[in-house]
Amino acid sequence: METTARMFRQSDIRGAVPDDIDAAWAYRLGKTLAKTISVTSFGVGFDTRATSPELAEALRLGLADQGGEVVDLGLCPTEVIAFAVASGQVAFGIMVTASHNPEPDNGFKLFPERQLEVALKPLLASLRQALTSYSDGFLANRSQSPGRRLDLIPQYVEYVANLVDLNWSNGAIALNGLNGTASLVAEPLAERLGLTVQWCPQLTAGLPPEGPDPVKPRLLGQTGQFTQALGAALGVAWDGDCDRCVFLDEHGNGVPSPYTMAMMADYFLAGSTDQHVVHDSKLVLSIEKAIKRHQAASTRVGTGSGHMRAAMQRTDAIYGGESSAHHYFGKIQGFDSGMLSWLTMLDLLSKSDRPLSQLASDYRSEVVVLPEISVGVDAPDRFLEALDAHLSPDLVKADFEVGRAYYLQDGIRFSLNPSTTEPLMRLNFESTGSDEALLQRAESILGVVWPYQNNPELAKPALVPA
Repeated sequence: METTARMFRQSDIRGAVPDDIDAAWAYRLGKTLAKTISVTSFGVGFDTRATSPELAEALRLGLADQGGEVVDLGLCPTEVIAFAVASGQVAFGIMVTASHNPEPDNGFKLFPERQLEVALKPLLASLRQALTSYSDGFLANRSQSPGRRLDLIPQYVEYVANLVDLNWSNGAIALNGLNGTASLVAEPLAERLGLTVQWCPQLTAGLPPEGPDPVKPRLLGQTGQFTQALGAALGVAWDGDCDRCVFLDEHGNGVPSPYTMAMMADYFLAGSTDQHVVHDSKLVLSIEKAIKRHQAASTRVGTGSGHMRAAMQRTDAIYGGESSAHHYFGKIQGFDSGMLSWLTMLDLLSKSDRPLSQLASDYRSEVVVLPEISVGVDAPDRFLEALDAHLSPDLVKADFEVGRAYYLQDGIRFSLNPSTTEPLMRLNFESTGSDEALLQRAESILGVVWPYQNNPELAKPALVPA
């Protein structure tokens, strides 16, 4: 089995099972990790994918065979792995998951101990190089799984519950875990905090065919319909490993992530001084307004949890927001958490005494955003040359420090970033001006993009504000 560069991303490893990753490959990864990283213990958890238990077992075997002390953290959300590392119960965590990707994809998220100062990018490069030439066999037969079993979910539930002082009195909350790991923590957490929750029923067992991604149109619509039918004040949906968290208002309408990021920035910065916020570079106008309101400092980084976590820890930031609906918290050492995201939104709504639709409307009045557009591009050099020429007459400022962003007339910002999970470019449009001007400008830019996009079946999207 060939180890390819595309499997190694900014902060994790992903591939299709069994074409890219199988039990033998996971075993080799375990042995290579134990050789590469000198730590006291490795913790391994896994998500609900059909292939995850076998891959986790093989990974633990490889770690143990190379002399690593192994802790089996079992079926759990990714943030439980981060908690295991942050609380010192393991020195290095590995989560077997492909997050929101559809099956048969699977992979491995890595969580080094903070004081190790192990940067994920060079670590992944070292692993890739070592695994490319790896030739040891796979010991498939074992009478007993290596490592001691440790169920951290009850401890984690208590830990998260103690991070908030919640007084929710707005009735039932609609939840959708998409058959992933969210319910493993959200259900006991709701019981611990006295919250009434109802789970959106799934039509089939297993993960959704399009992947456990809560912003996929069918899945977002499913959560929205359930939220509205329940009469809930809030709908919440998570991805497969529970670190991506999406919110829906009382009418079942999804709240775009840029507005959620700005809300949370306002929430954490209110009444505080000398605080720091981290955010990604896709959609920035709304959160930058919130940061300016509180005269706070900020750091803008590239998309990806590796960039976000490193910046959160380096700056001791109070909050970090990513346009992909990941939220990072200083109170848990800068990790992202779907559970703390949900509870933070509940507290935010309780303190505002206004429905989420009205809060979101306030942020929409400041900044208009369009839904993200993803395209594969042929001849990227020629494409960028044509794009630069098209934008030049209206260009106010170009910012290529993190990704590519173009500030245009009429308060319009257009950003172009490579995906960290797929061979695609992500196009994002936002503006402090009128909806009409943004829609017209976005349409003209797509007119330049479409001749270079490489999927003949992909229709140019109808543009409407998010």
